Amino acid sequence: MAKSTKQDEKGKNSHEMGSAKLFVAAIDFGTTYSGYAFSARNSPETMYTCEWRNNNLLSRKAPTSVLIDEDNQFVAFGFDAENKFMGSLEDDSDSDSDSDDSDKKKSKEVFRYFSRFKMELHDKAVNLKTFIKDQNGEEMKAIDIFAFAIKYLKDQAIGKLITSLKKVETKDIHYVLTVPAIWDDKSKIFMRKAAEQAGIQSKDLIIALEPEAASIYCQELRTNIDKKTDKTFSETIKKGTKYVVIDLGGGTADITVHERKFDGSLEEVLPPSGGDWGGTAVDRAYLEFVNSVFTKKVISELHSNQLEDYTILFHEFEVKKRTITTEYITDIIITLPVSLIEITRKHCTSVPDAIQKSIYKESVSCKGQKLSVKPEAFRKLFKSTIDSIIKHVDKLLKHPNLSDLHHIIMVGGFSECELVQTAMRQKFPSKKIIIPDEAGLAVLRGAVLFGHQPKIIGKRILRKTYGIQSWPEWDAELHPETKKVRIDGVDRCKDVFYKFAVKGEKVEDGHSSGQIFQALKTDEKTLECTVYISDDTNPRYVTDPSCQRLGNLIVPIPPLKKGETLEIEETMFFGGTELLFRAKNMRSGDICEIQFELI
Repeated sequence: MAKSTKQDEKGKNSHEMGSAKLFVAAIDFGTTYSGYAFSARNSPETMYTCEWRNNNLLSRKAPTSVLIDEDNQFVAFGFDAENKFMGSLEDDSDSDSDSDDSDKKKSKEVFRYFSRFKMELHDKAVNLKTFIKDQNGEEMKAIDIFAFAIKYLKDQAIGKLITSLKKVETKDIHYVLTVPAIWDDKSKIFMRKAAEQAGIQSKDLIIALEPEAASIYCQELRTNIDKKTDKTFSETIKKGTKYVVIDLGGGTADITVHERKFDGSLEEVLPPSGGDWGGTAVDRAYLEFVNSVFTKKVISELHSNQLEDYTILFHEFEVKKRTITTEYITDIIITLPVSLIEITRKHCTSVPDAIQKSIYKESVSCKGQKLSVKPEAFRKLFKSTIDSIIKHVDKLLKHPNLSDLHHIIMVGGFSECELVQTAMRQKFPSKKIIIPDEAGLAVLRGAVLFGHQPKIIGKRILRKTYGIQSWPEWDAELHPETKKVRIDGVDRCKDVFYKFAVKGEKVEDGHSSGQIFQALKTDEKTLECTVYISDDTNPRYVTDPSCQRLGNLIVPIPPLKKGETLEIEETMFFGGTELLFRAKNMRSGDICEIQFELI
């Protein structure tokens, strides 16, 4: 058993981040697309970004897609994964049409395909046993798929770094991995565990929050859009100025508000906020659209029996949605797969008949394989997502602390959508809205800069209250009878929430809170402590409805002789991009190995 013997001890105690490494390599792990970039310590702003070629087109990012074989071994990532998977579907079609070719069937490779799986960590309780599904609905451990993707991007970054800068040793590389700021602690810890499984040592890794990374990048952004100035954003705004960063990616809208301090550092003004209003929300609206036009039964059968054509149908939409604008007046033409037309005929007589029975009979028509969608109907597919973003930002800007805010920075791939840009400018005409060139790369480039200067965000606001379970001596005036327990001859109160840090506190990076635990039994091999979080600022008991277990701190301890005790100081660090832990042997002064198991 472990017993607390020391009161809370707070103070600034910065943990080392490895910023002295010669190189920083950042991995921007996105919902739809991912990439990497790096730079050297002696020239941090000279960045090398990844490049992929697909169908003779050059891309700075690759689809976040993983292909594995039937033995669950990694096969490919990105465009290569997409192309091999689509090729396997074509092989399926070929083998179906030639059923006598038994040798061909036997030799045909079987793949499992995972894409856009990052959103599995959004607003869900995750742990190392969480499963995600492949294209056929078959499950696999999420951490294995995330680790495959991170390892591929890490290995690509190392290879490019070595060929570009020469004389590079992997021990000299510090890694940065991006996550949404609105993610909870469990999701961040999960990503760190996946990175470790991918071969990145924990001491060589720092987590970057996506809108924060974009904010850092935009400090050096040239704001000469109107050709009247060639100053950077940080030179344009006065010290003490507040601004909002809106990162619109594939999965989420991730929003943070910063204030530029007089020493050049940045500080959180409000806790990060947002929701699942990224580009994939528009894709969901498109799915509802085709379900309405062709019926859910038809689209479900297309997905089940003609997965290649189903995928092509959505790939074409991905291309078309990048072209739509507020002023676009021409019908959007979508080429329908032959299999979709045939399945529709089977269930609905014909495509025109299906359209006439849908709510889109006035705005959609079909001739041959060409589906024509009136531009206003196509724009409506974006409306719900854009409205959610506008509503949230409008509410945010009405906060009393933001009455003097005049700048909005928009980054992320979905920020490049003209419909989003126009809606923002129309709703907030008095704000200066800044959208950098290649907005989809702002987070990646900012993550590299963050790796070189991890302390640039001076203070952050805690989104939860953190604590542990404690057993203070029983007090009849304070504690209910149901919590009374007797330990070593002393009446104690169980389940008391001992606070380490409080929700809403603005704390410096490295702010620490520690407590000494004592191993009392000679047969104890580990000290274990459960960490709890709460949405209350003053929870009384860990069993309160607002409380939930985050995970277990486990510290291995040496064998104890009879009558011997050992004190271990366990410390939590707050104010950074993630919750960090340290354990110290009070007898020897050594820093102990520590594990944190997600619950």
